Amino acid sequence: MNRYLFILILLTQVLVPTTVLADYTRIQVPNLTTGRLAPICKQLLSGKQQAMSVDQGLCIGIILGVEDNASYDKKICVPKQIDITERVLVVDRYIVTQRNRTNEAYASLAFDALIQKWPCAK
Repeated sequence: MNRYLFILILLTQVLVPTTVLADYTRIQVPNLTTGRLAPICKQLLSGKQQAMSVDQGLCIGIILGVEDNASYDKKICVPKQIDITERVLVVDRYIVTQRNRTNEAYASLAFDALIQKWPCAK
């Protein structure tokens, strides 16, 4: 009886983690390129959206995340009175001038746009 219990415990230790890992590997990495996100983020500027989509929330999160990280390093200093709409507008205007960079990460272009508009004083 003890032998069967030992085998059962051993099997659960081996099989359960591989089952969990197998499910984990099926998670798709989202497409965060500028070509995909820029049109979605631009919708935030139209004012016609009644409810924000998950992707639009992702746009705001990327912009604020880039800003937060770069402000910590004293690279980007956005004035406190600037709202999220103006931040999105600045990024959108920059992206329009960078048509050859649509395969790059949206965060990279957001960083470039924000640092160009609001660099920290040296």
